Amino acid sequence: MQGTFIGFNTASIKYEDRFFALMLKTKLPNQLCQNYYLQAQALVDLLRVLQNRMAIIAHRLADKGESYKSELIAYNEVFLQHMPPIDMSELNQPSPERRIVSITLKPGETSSTLILVLQNERIETLQIDDMQVEVLLMGIHQALNNTGDKKIFEFLNSNINQLLLYAVDLTKDQNIDYQQYPQEHWRLNLFTHYLGVLFCCDTAEGKKIMSGAVIKTSVPHHSAEENSIVMRLIELSPKLKTMHEQQAPVQIFSTLIPSAPGKMLTLEECLRPLHTFYLETQTLLNA
Repeated sequence: MQGTFIGFNTASIKYEDRFFALMLKTKLPNQLCQNYYLQAQALVDLLRVLQNRMAIIAHRLADKGESYKSELIAYNEVFLQHMPPIDMSELNQPSPERRIVSITLKPGETSSTLILVLQNERIETLQIDDMQVEVLLMGIHQALNNTGDKKIFEFLNSNINQLLLYAVDLTKDQNIDYQQYPQEHWRLNLFTHYLGVLFCCDTAEGKKIMSGAVIKTSVPHHSAEENSIVMRLIELSPKLKTMHEQQAPVQIFSTLIPSAPGKMLTLEECLRPLHTFYLETQTLLNA
């Protein structure tokens, strides 16, 4: 089948001692190899897909138990035997035309088909079987670890587990001043729920909610993972970053925004609940 591979290898490329790109080398069933180069944003999309499939695999493991676990182990023992070697020339002189410009996901029952647009405008597919996901994640993590670059981990951790949809200025009484971050539907479908976030600051008049955001994520509500995500949102949004240059938040509030499974919320369906949450929370702060 087009896009399938029987083995892989990974390595990171550095520039001025910082992460520049990840090289993914795949071994095809005909024994030929194919190289792909992913810079930070494309790597985020790939990792989002792999993490989403890991959640599916976890449910499958819970349902099928030891038989599925044994199947995974046996598959990966063979999978790792087909690891292609990487030549230093592939890292020192990467082929620009093999850089992945964008990824689109076509999910399947037990696999993911990635539609890749390369820098030379060629379109290719890469099919990742669910059996391959865990080892792929391990290989990517090891390649990133080898860079010794903490910044790339900070970037990935800020982006992988959420999608920023709206950043909102709540200091204006009349109109909601917002910035939208459009996202493709396939990305939105990777996450389970919408979350409204409010940022509260100390002011001369007391505690005031100055800004807010709407994201989509899958991490549990009111969890440590959610706290980690929302605390990094300001750095991801130029609008929020500008608003809080002089006044850093002292409290952060969050609420689930109701949505049906698979439904894409409109602008109003996101911002109206956020504004209601703002009014309710500010009232409590004023009490």
